[in-house]
Amino acid sequence: MEKRFVPNQKRLRRFQDHELVSHYHLRPFYPPETFVILEELMVDEPRVVLDLGCGTGNVARPLAASAAVERIDAVDVSLAMLERARELPGGDAPTIRWIHGRAEDVALTPPYALVTAGMCLHWMDWGQVLPRLAHMLTPRGLLAILNLQQSMPWLQAYQQIRRRFADERPAPGLKLVAAMEQRGLFRLLGERQTAPLPMQQTVEDYIAAQYAYSSLAGLDSEQRADFEQEMRTLLTPFARDGLLSFEVVATITWGRPCDAAG
Repeated sequence: MEKRFVPNQKRLRRFQDHELVSHYHLRPFYPPETFVILEELMVDEPRVVLDLGCGTGNVARPLAASAAVERIDAVDVSLAMLERARELPGGDAPTIRWIHGRAEDVALTPPYALVTAGMCLHWMDWGQVLPRLAHMLTPRGLLAILNLQQSMPWLQAYQQIRRRFADERPAPGLKLVAAMEQRGLFRLLGERQTAPLPMQQTVEDYIAAQYAYSSLAGLDSEQRADFEQEMRTLLTPFARDGLLSFEVVATITWGRPCDAAG
């Protein structure tokens, strides 16, 4: 039997932590090309989007700026995330409805021409969520799963440090799509990657951004001091004029959720 991804409730609760939320804006953002691709995936009317696990609105806020989108229902289980989302640029757009609740059972208003999920399905019971979405999509509506990857010369050494300090392995990312397919819960229809987007960040902001990931948000003060020292030692040689340079690429995988496992 295919092994199922089970949400880690301890780590999930950390997204309610205002300290984690306060660092969230330091995480890399989706390249603008991401939203061009998402617009192209919407072919049905009404042009209404459901954004699952919306967090601070890194998908919902830029997408709401598109004239092609009539409404976005942005759902998250963390009230702290939603409060922060409303404060950020574009968070007060009249086309966004910020909805507090679980994707498994929150009250929604379908149909949706597009459902987006940005690196969040592993926090959900997708055995419940995907069949539910199958009944909420328009006839040609799609589920688009977004994944953001960083390309950086210090990656291998960074991963070694993270493995020593993180309390669990990273999120399953695109492996989740294969698992959903194997269980008969998702039918893959396409995938695209954006062009690499160059980014720059100070060493201190890059380190602080790590606390916006649930696997590192639980470090105590002593662990943080050790983690930050190791990170500074690693990153400082790569900084130029005080800035680190790296690239981010978004992968958009889309398809149709299925109403029952095969």
